[in-house]
Amino acid sequence: MRTRLLGAAAAAALTAGVGIASAAPAHAAGFYTIKSASVGKYLSYTSFTDFTSFKPAPGVTYRYCVVGSGNTTANLQPQAYGTIVGFNSSSLVTRCTKSWKTPSNYGSTMWLAGAKNTKSGSVYISKVYVQRYTTGPVPV
Repeated sequence: MRTRLLGAAAAAALTAGVGIASAAPAHAAGFYTIKSASVGKYLSYTSFTDFTSFKPAPGVTYRYCVVGSGNTTANLQPQAYGTIVGFNSSSLVTRCTKSWKTPSNYGSTMWLAGAKNTKSGSVYISKVYVQRYTTGPVPV
C-alpha cells in the first residue's frame, strides 16, 4: 500500500511539472555539457589558474561551471564570463558563471581560468564543465 501511494505521489508530481533536482549542472535551464575536465588544484591569489580551453562556435551561448570547495570567493574568467563566486563549504559544490553569446565573427580558442579574490582562505577546484545553451530539447 505504501509503495502504491509513493508511486502515485511521484506520478502526480511529474504530471504537475515538478521534477527531482540533480546536483549535476548538465541539464539545467537549457544548458548541456559539451566538455568536462578534471582540475584538482587550489587557486592562487596572485595569478590565474587555467582550468581548460575550448573553441566556441560563433553566435552560440555558453557558460561554465566549476565544482569546488573552500571558504572564500573566486574570480572566474575570461572577462566574457567574469563572475565572482563564493565557496563556503568543505564539501564539493557547483558554481556557474553568467552566460555569454559569442560574437558572429568569433574564432578564437577560449581559456577558462580562476583566481582567489582574497589573500586568506582557500578555494579548491575539482572539475570544470563547459556548457552550451539550446532552445530545443536538452540532449541526454
